[in-house]
Amino acid sequence: MAGIQFVNVSKQYPGATAPAVDNITLEIPEGAMVVLLGPSGCGKTTLLKMVNRLHEPTSGIIFLNGVDIQSMPVNQLRRNIGYVIQQVGLFPHLTIAKNIAVVPELLRWERQRIERRIDELLDLVHLPLDFRNRYPAQLSGGQQQRVGLARALAADPQVMLMDEPFGAIDAITRESLQDQLLELQRRLKKTILFVTHDVEEALKLADEIIVLDKGRLIQKDTPCNLLANPASDFVRQLLNTDDRIRQLSLVRVETVMKSLDSAIQPDQLPQVPLGTDLKRVLSVMLSPGVDTAVVITDEGDPIGFITFEEIRKVGCLST
Repeated sequence: MAGIQFVNVSKQYPGATAPAVDNITLEIPEGAMVVLLGPSGCGKTTLLKMVNRLHEPTSGIIFLNGVDIQSMPVNQLRRNIGYVIQQVGLFPHLTIAKNIAVVPELLRWERQRIERRIDELLDLVHLPLDFRNRYPAQLSGGQQQRVGLARALAADPQVMLMDEPFGAIDAITRESLQDQLLELQRRLKKTILFVTHDVEEALKLADEIIVLDKGRLIQKDTPCNLLANPASDFVRQLLNTDDRIRQLSLVRVETVMKSLDSAIQPDQLPQVPLGTDLKRVLSVMLSPGVDTAVVITDEGDPIGFITFEEIRKVGCLST
């Protein structure tokens, strides 16, 4: 079942000469991180905000885990969707603990359960427990964004909407937050719809990328397949598909690896962890006598494998 499904969805704002979203039909797989990518004004944020009904579609249907979202009370819908935005949106007069507890309190969780959840989430986003009693103004931008992520995860929603969440963060902190989001996603397997106009961010984070232009769906595919087989000159130029070394440094090994089979003996092959980019994988394979690497989890368990030919097949090194 798709985590999120759009069926012939359009959005026309009053007075606009063209729709912001134009008859889009697509599925967001359950447990996947899917990135909406495109230039400013292409409709990506409008599409995202229709999922939690901050904007209502002019026509079409949106399903969340198989249920038409129009059939749900809007407050109930939003309490079951995590939402992270660029401006963070923390309540400045509330402590960090109180900010994280907003949705669990609305859901009338027991106080002891809420307190445990606050501690769990601070640990999950790598913030010390003594931040509980601080206020947002006492934190850096990157720390505030971690709190925003913790708040969005507080009620353990199945679906997360992320609207350019790292856009206002400096480059070094942004890369750290991207890495942390990938780490969290490997552990939690949420259905994440992520908006960005940053191509490198999209290639690094996405299981699949949806390219939009002028409200229309242009292409939906894995990062490697988009780079290898752009559907149009617009996609080719947007992704700069001729820069192949850059491509290898941005695509994660788990997006191209194959499942283990009986012919693979993990103990006798070099290992690369989940999240490793293909440029690093290629450097491992260029060692004498090596043409295969085993992909391992954070716990060290083998989960898949990749060969040089597999990288060529998906197109990142094809001619």
